[in-house]
Parts: sequence; C-alpha cells; structure tokens
Amino acid sequence: MLNFFRRIRKRLAEDNQFKRYFRYAFGEVALIMIGIFMALQLQNWNEQRKEENEFNVILEQLYNAIIYDVDKFNNQLEYMTFQISLLDQILNHPDSIPMQYLPYNLYNAAFDNFKSYQSDAHFYANDLRSDYDNTSRNELIKQITGYLNLIRTAEANPFEINRDILTDFLLSEHLAYPELNREDLNEGWNTGDSLYYSRGRLIKLQNDLRTEKYQATLKTYRSQKIAYRRGAQAKFNHGTSVLNLIKAYNPDVRVIYENVGIIGTSLDGYDDVGGKSTPMLRTDAEEGIWETELYLKEGSVKFRCNDSWLRNWGLDFGRDIYLSGPAVPDGNNIVIEEEGNYHIVLNLSEFTYEFTKLD
Repeated sequence: MLNFFRRIRKRLAEDNQFKRYFRYAFGEVALIMIGIFMALQLQNWNEQRKEENEFNVILEQLYNAIIYDVDKFNNQLEYMTFQISLLDQILNHPDSIPMQYLPYNLYNAAFDNFKSYQSDAHFYANDLRSDYDNTSRNELIKQITGYLNLIRTAEANPFEINRDILTDFLLSEHLAYPELNREDLNEGWNTGDSLYYSRGRLIKLQNDLRTEKYQATLKTYRSQKIAYRRGAQAKFNHGTSVLNLIKAYNPDVRVIYENVGIIGTSLDGYDDVGGKSTPMLRTDAEEGIWETELYLKEGSVKFRCNDSWLRNWGLDFGRDIYLSGPAVPDGNNIVIEEEGNYHIVLNLSEFTYEFTKLD
C-alpha cells in the first residue's frame, strides 16, 4: 500500500502537480499513523488480556482458600453450638452426666482447635492488582480486603477468645488433663481407663460444680463462647458473600484439590503408627469428584490432601450415620462398622461422601 502511494507521489512530482502530491503524502502519513495506532491498541489489548488471565488465576487460588475458610468457620459454628449446649447441661443439670464422664465433658467444653488456624487467603490476596478502568474488579478487591481484615488475627477481632480461661481454671483445680487415645489420636480422649480419675476426685468434682467459684467460671466461659460464635458467624457470612462475588466476576472459577487420599485404622492406621494416605482417583475434574474401591477393616477413616492434615474431611459433629453425608473439614472419624469391599466417592464441589458396600 505504501509503495502504491510512493509511485503516485513520484509521478505527481514529475508532473509538477504539487497539490495532489501533498494530498497523497498526507494520506501516506495518515495511513502510517493509523497503523501505529492499531498496533498499539492490539498490544494494549493483549496486555490487558494477559493481565486479566493472571488476575483470574490468582482469583481462583484465592477462591479455593476462602472455600476452606468458610468450611472452617461453619465447623466452628457447629462446634461452638455443641460446646454451649454442653456448658448449659453442666451448669443446669450436672447430675444428668455420668460422674465418670464429667472431666471429659468439661475439657470438651474448653477445647479449641481453631485458634492456630491461619488462612491461606492472605498469601494469594497480596498479588491482586486494581485496574483504574475496571470498577467491578476494584469493588471485588475492596470486598476481599474487608474480609481479610475481619479474619486477620484473633487479637484484632473483639469476638475472639484470647485466653482459655476454663482449661487454666481446671488445671489450677488439679483436675488432670485427659489422656488422648494412643491407639487412634483422631478419636480424642481415652475414656476407657477407669483409674485415670479416682472415685474420690470425681465425687469432689461433682460437688465442686455447685460452688459459686465453678459456676462463675463456667458462666463467664459460656459468655465468651457465645461471643466467639458470633465472630465465627460474621466470618462465615462475609466469606460466603466474597465467594459469591468471585463466582459472579468469573463464572468459570473452579474448586481445585490435588492428591486426595483416604487414611485410617480401617486401612494401615493413622500417622501415629506410620500410616499413609491411600490415593483416590479423580474421575471428574470439573465437579471435583474422587473415587476408589478398597477393602476396609472395622475401624475408621478420613479423607485428606497431599498426605497432610492441612486439608482434611471427616464426619459431621454429632452425626451417627457414617457411610454417607457431609464431608466436614477437620470433622470426626468416619466409622466403618463392617469390614468388606467398598466403593468410595468423595465430592469436593458439594462436600459430600458416600461408602457403598460391594459384597
């Protein structure tokens, strides 16, 4: 095209037609400028597309981290509700609890395995970048930042319990901390040792529960648990809202888990005896479905990722139907009551599991 213009300009110059010469010269310059402008626009478009793709990759990682957060907070809510109910029973109807189980119930009410939880969302959120021209993205980042500020630290959150006053109190009263089940650490306390708490200590504890000192401590701790539950509810609600916003911004965002396996005494045992996760097969990447067929002994199992407890799922608290149901993060062990061959399905988009006995 430019050669065509040059030939015309040369002929016009030779014929002394300078008006037409300058007109064609201007057209040639305009064509060059248009070409440069289009090249710059294409380059900008490519850069924006590349930057948007990078943003969506980070957003997907953040989405997966917040999904786990929300599951954790829901787990907290259910466990706090159970603990408050337990405290109510101890305060109002202590005689309804068998004397030998009183220490375990008290320490169950005091137990808190959520304090040390640190969300991965902070790590991924550091790479999010605003875009002056993209108001939807900027609003999304604003909401994500608000969520992260809410969950940042226990010290910054007025709803959190900063000190476990009930455990401290029970230890100051010389009530020994229960022993964990050494055969299966996931089962919790070892309640089978009838000599761990003497009968005299149990009778004293039963009488102490009616004293003003015990009642005041239990009531104070109950009030803290209620505040703690409100905090977990706020984090759950905000996290769920952010997940919906991310999904609206990028409908193709996926839930991603890798190297999912199953572990437990129904196989080769847990970590305390050197047990390792038995790998499962991902049969549907889009839906996050993992399956396997295994021979299981009587015992218990849990699901986890990368042979680590950082990401794990088990039985819903208080549930006594074991072979199917919600897959709860850090949940209880799934009890296998009958040995045999099982087809096992774990759905990590809906967070459910199912064991189907084959023989």
